[in-house]
Amino acid sequence: MKNLDIIIPGLFIILLSLCTYIFFGKIGPLVIGGASAGGFLLYLKTGYKYRFDTSKVIIAYLLTAIFFIIHVYEEYIFGFEIVASELSGQEVSQQGLLTFAAFFAPVMWITGAIFIIKKWALGCYFLAFFFVAMTIAELTHFIFPFILYGEWRYTAGVATAALPLIPAWYGLIVTLKETKRLRDES
Repeated sequence: MKNLDIIIPGLFIILLSLCTYIFFGKIGPLVIGGASAGGFLLYLKTGYKYRFDTSKVIIAYLLTAIFFIIHVYEEYIFGFEIVASELSGQEVSQQGLLTFAAFFAPVMWITGAIFIIKKWALGCYFLAFFFVAMTIAELTHFIFPFILYGEWRYTAGVATAALPLIPAWYGLIVTLKETKRLRDES
């Protein structure tokens, strides 16, 4: 059974990276695929080895999901598909952006919450992946202007990119503290 706790997230990372390439070009696997792989590394050090009481982080996880949806709305209103197109070098349609970021991602995060509540191994992976995605990958919004224009200027999504960081950092800190506590006890 422990092998499946590694294999299933690994297959998910590959599938997610392929999907993000289809929707966003090369920028998708770099940012989102990178966050899912970083989440996998965090998962191996936390929830995979040490199953802690996830009720301590589920509220932070769900608040992060709410703030992520608010953030995606800003991306939609101000044309993040244009930024993604410029970054990836291929056209990213608004429909593609909405299909992935406003539909698939929230469904994925809410499904992850169910897995967390059920205390399934995949839930521990989703917890780690989401916290890495929201604490690290969302920060890429702040470097996109420099990549695209060589200077700071507003690009779609940057005004709300920090919103998910607040509860995600809290959840990540609790996750790390709980893991350390369990590691020290064993």
